[in-house]
Amino acid sequence: MPSTQLKQFKIRPAVIVSADRLNRILDDVMVVPCPSNTNRPLTATQYLIAGAEVVSAGIRVESVIRCESIFTLNQSMIIRKLGSLSTKTIRQINLCLTIALEL
Repeated sequence: MPSTQLKQFKIRPAVIVSADRLNRILDDVMVVPCPSNTNRPLTATQYLIAGAEVVSAGIRVESVIRCESIFTLNQSMIIRKLGSLSTKTIRQINLCLTIALEL
């Protein structure tokens, strides 16, 4: 994921939130970052990956999915799939996105 200045890139986990049907036909995907900084209180637009879900998500430590920080990324920049999220978690992320976008 690019830094805020877009001058350097670091490999960071993110969650693809764009529709699968769009991902198959477009070069870009919509993603939200998933940083491991869990020190701040969660907002209604964030979801904490914790417990056993850390393993299934393919990450090393508890992390926060930040649905208020949507951006597009060219699919060629995706290095690999780390893991997957449960249906329950996907529903929660959809709710966070709805709140973030005021839909």
